[in-house]
Amino acid sequence: MLTLNNQKKYTFFALLWTITVIALGILLCILLPRSQINTSVMALLPQEHYADIPDSILEGFSSRLDKQVIWLIKSPTALDAEPAKWWINELKKQPSIGSVSTQMTPQTQQQWGQFFFQHKAVLLDAATEQRLKNNTHTDWILSQIYSPFAGVGSQELKHDPLLLTRAIQLDQQKNARALQMDNGWLYSEDEQGNTWYFVHAQLKHSSFDMNSARNIVNTFLSLEHNLKQQFPGTEVLQRGTVFYSNYASELAQKDISTIGVASTLGIILLILLVFRSIQPIILTLLSLAVGVLAGITAVLACFGQIHIMTLVMSTSVVGISIDYALHYLTERMVHGKDETPLFSLNKLLPTLALALASSISAYVCLLFAPFAGLQQLAVFAIAGLAGAFFTVVGWYPFLAKKLPTRPNISTRLISSWLNLWQQNNLIRYGLPALIFIVSLIGLSQLKADDDIGKLQALPKSLQQQEHKIAQLTGQNNDQKWLIVYGNDAQETLQRLEHVSVLLNQAKQNQVLDDFNILPLPSLKKQKEHLALIQEKMPTVLTALQKEGIQANISTMDSNLVDINTWLAHPVSEAWRTLWLSLDSGQSAVLVPLHGIAQPAELKNISTQVAGVHWVDRKTELSELFATYRLYLSWLLVGALGLICLLFIYKMGVIRGIRCTLPLVLALTTSLSILALTGQTVNLFSLLALILVLGIGIDYTLFFSNQHITPTTVALSVFMAALTTELTFGLLGFSHTQAISGFGLVLSAGIFTAFLLAPIALPTQTSKKDTK
Repeated sequence: MLTLNNQKKYTFFALLWTITVIALGILLCILLPRSQINTSVMALLPQEHYADIPDSILEGFSSRLDKQVIWLIKSPTALDAEPAKWWINELKKQPSIGSVSTQMTPQTQQQWGQFFFQHKAVLLDAATEQRLKNNTHTDWILSQIYSPFAGVGSQELKHDPLLLTRAIQLDQQKNARALQMDNGWLYSEDEQGNTWYFVHAQLKHSSFDMNSARNIVNTFLSLEHNLKQQFPGTEVLQRGTVFYSNYASELAQKDISTIGVASTLGIILLILLVFRSIQPIILTLLSLAVGVLAGITAVLACFGQIHIMTLVMSTSVVGISIDYALHYLTERMVHGKDETPLFSLNKLLPTLALALASSISAYVCLLFAPFAGLQQLAVFAIAGLAGAFFTVVGWYPFLAKKLPTRPNISTRLISSWLNLWQQNNLIRYGLPALIFIVSLIGLSQLKADDDIGKLQALPKSLQQQEHKIAQLTGQNNDQKWLIVYGNDAQETLQRLEHVSVLLNQAKQNQVLDDFNILPLPSLKKQKEHLALIQEKMPTVLTALQKEGIQANISTMDSNLVDINTWLAHPVSEAWRTLWLSLDSGQSAVLVPLHGIAQPAELKNISTQVAGVHWVDRKTELSELFATYRLYLSWLLVGALGLICLLFIYKMGVIRGIRCTLPLVLALTTSLSILALTGQTVNLFSLLALILVLGIGIDYTLFFSNQHITPTTVALSVFMAALTTELTFGLLGFSHTQAISGFGLVLSAGIFTAFLLAPIALPTQTSKKDTK
């Protein structure tokens, strides 16, 4: 601890801190060009690691899917593809677009037909395979021949008497679900008979890059405007991660500008009103600037990037870090004529250090939260608070020597308030009792809800488009699928075939409505197909001849199709997004699932086959939220008990329990406010309570410091609480639901902690102390 006798040592410490700040500035200049601002919503979520699947596969699919964008374009007239054609041509001109689906030209359709005809034996679809095994394929052939809509010609029968190519193409159309084909265009019809053309594109860069996402979305909006001018009556539906990412980043930037500016202006006005001088504002901004410098540098050094939500929530750190400056400046303003700067610091230092330790302890708890955004916030806060604290300790005794003093500042209202706490039992016991009763009423109505889907309110326009696209295409976006992987492509395909059998059984049992399986058999399966056809073909042809249909044995191409050949051909264009090949040789494939009725059964399927992983992101995260919420609940109880024991050890049993009471009521009031405002408790609520505990204890500590006059403490604590409310309270107006709930809990808890902090005062105080 610093004393009056170690001026040289203190000067050395101040010089050392100056060198540290300069080093932080240099390090930030080095890190900044190599870093980026992350706007990914997924980056905020827990980074789960599964023992049964490589992280590279999950990351590979996530990155690929995030770049997908689809549109449905309603033509003003039926089966008029001109608007869709114009849209595709304009998309191809955009440098941000990697690839765009186009109309299937006659040449492409011919390539498709040739590929399926050439490999019809080895690419046998599951339904045809089953018919051949059950000896019912002849009946299916006859149904196609005699159907007035099938259009089976003599040439087709001559070259493909088993109609294998037709069967494969019909299976491909089934996989399109609600989409149809017309003149090479995929389209869907709504209930009013309107035609919606399907357009798919893939972005070159991540949807979560803030600048590129904004430019891309603005480009799409401009194109849509031009399209509607060119083709009046045209409508456009759109879906893609880039739209949600851009929406989230715009809200975050709006929060930063409004919350940051409002809190900063409020703090400046408060300091100016109390201190009547510009110097405290400059000193306060200096400590904040150093704190921000330390916080950003620490985050970039640890993570290589900073999330946009970290910047939004880090504005709340301002309300805490400014406390150190306010306590010291208030002490100097009131007692500056009677005390040296070092004496004032020595008087406050033990309490300031305890306050720093308690706040840092609260943020350390956030490091164990499974959220990258909160971990970044914790690192930012720990480094930022330390930076602000050491700035006050190291520089303020030098910089605040000529701070204007106001020893006669009017504290009549504060003195009256303190006297009430010390002498009026109605306030001393009645107010805590009233708050306790209100808390019990709120807690009786409190409910927990860990549904992650309720943490982010999405724009209605995007939700409506999402819903209509799902209706028109039969493709939802609920992130439920199976991932099948193997050490090489053939192992992956063989496992996929096993999964296909289990999924067909699940479909029959109404576990799900449908699924999409990559239509490429393994080489082993292709050989089995070829052998099955060679075995069954004579029987089928004989049966057809008995029906009067002349069909001769045709030559079957025995060339097998490997994954690289298939991926390089146009027939795989619609499936390439679902296949992933890694440099290590490992490969994986996604199996989209539709109309899931029993998720538990699908999860069970993933345990029956090696190399299969069930993905239900929303449910998994909601369950994880619930687990960590319970974990943090016990952590809070344990921390509160430890604080109580420390207070008892330092102050005695009665006063120790009394000093713990404001913290208990601050926590219960925060939760009751959630219930009384119709909100539910979740993981973010518990994380906010940890900060309430870490910040609220500061007020009790300062009131328990017998070396500082109560009126000075009350004034500095009042300003500290008000500045904290200006930051945390404004978070309640955030457009992001998780952040607004976070701010509501914090503001209610901190207000309660401040209101009840004078409980830590002794029951009697001399007039000298309170005047």
